[in-house]
Amino acid sequence: MSIKLIGYVMAGVLITSAAIGVVRVQNERGPLSDLIDKTGQSVANATASGAASLVAGYDYGNLEILATNVARQANVIRVIIKNQGGRVMSQAAGDETGSAKRFESPVLFDGQTIGNVSVDISTNALENALGELYGRVFVEQIVFGAILGLIVYLFTASGIVSPILKLTTVMEEAVNKGDSFIARDLEVKSRDEIGRLVSVFNALNKSLASYHHQLHGKIDFANQELQVKNVQLEKRTQELEHALDMLGTMATTDWLTELPNRRKFDETLSRMFHQSQRYAEEIALVLFDIDHFKLINDSHGHGAGDQVLRDIGTLLRLHVRKSDLPARLGGDEFGIILYHTTAAQAQMFVENFLDGVREYAFEYDGFRLNVGLSVGIAQFDASMKAPQALYYAADHALYQSKKAGRGRYSVFSEAAHSQERQAS
Repeated sequence: MSIKLIGYVMAGVLITSAAIGVVRVQNERGPLSDLIDKTGQSVANATASGAASLVAGYDYGNLEILATNVARQANVIRVIIKNQGGRVMSQAAGDETGSAKRFESPVLFDGQTIGNVSVDISTNALENALGELYGRVFVEQIVFGAILGLIVYLFTASGIVSPILKLTTVMEEAVNKGDSFIARDLEVKSRDEIGRLVSVFNALNKSLASYHHQLHGKIDFANQELQVKNVQLEKRTQELEHALDMLGTMATTDWLTELPNRRKFDETLSRMFHQSQRYAEEIALVLFDIDHFKLINDSHGHGAGDQVLRDIGTLLRLHVRKSDLPARLGGDEFGIILYHTTAAQAQMFVENFLDGVREYAFEYDGFRLNVGLSVGIAQFDASMKAPQALYYAADHALYQSKKAGRGRYSVFSEAAHSQERQAS
């Protein structure tokens, strides 16, 4: 009976002591960790303050001295000082080794961030302190348990067996079920130490139950908040994707005519030109200007000019194929890249387009506007080594149309161009 009683008493004491010891160690861990955090951050801040003028003046020598002095301090493993661009200006290693925690602080000069300081602080002191604390708590709890067991055995052997057994049994049941608390209070049958122990256990159990319910309530609330945040994040993501799509479209689209702009035109011309070079595919380029466009603006205002440009864009979209690229190049200048098209086919396209322009009723503010075009046509040939050569050929043909009286189109001819150069 004595051995069995000692076993029961020691089991209860050890369990209680272990719980108390764990709580004590956990309570000590926080302040120790906070102390290291404050110390490490203070070192980082002080180093950043001392390095401000040195970083601003690119004083590498004194920075090296500063880093070395800081690294010599207790518990400092490493010091790194960087400039605003992330380049390491100075670093030094201390005598400490092992696990570490990094602390960073910006280097400020005249209110501006000009660099960054990183300090690695050893956590060996924290680990050693916790190890010592574990040992001390263990010894204290062993001594406390032995004394308590002896007192219980000597003075209350007969009155403690049943309550301790019941308490232990209930706790074991809760542990076996995986519960963090017991659903009911234990009955207090006396006001002695055992009764007080049961009362304390009941109070602790209530606290655990309350904490358990509060924790689950917070978890449920956090889950609800997370679902709301996820919905909001998904909505913001969709809005961002839409904005990015719009931004990409705006970067390659002329806002007035809604045609591709010069950037898109140049990219497509370069790609199609090199594709034609590689696979010997036919490609034609058409450039045209609006005749006397300045006169339209001067006579009827820039609103009339804008309306004419929009109407030209509409007519272009009606006449081109899906494989072609019409674009506004700037002002009243337009370009059309015709894929798989010869010069003769390009002439047919231009004639149809000019007929459409002549038949279209250009109007603004009740006035009928007379709109004509001067057009240049050029076809890719093997003598052209770059996209600019094809563009130059079409532009030269456009110049010939203007020179011949406007309101017409011209086709670039290398032979004719050579004669012109010889004549000039």
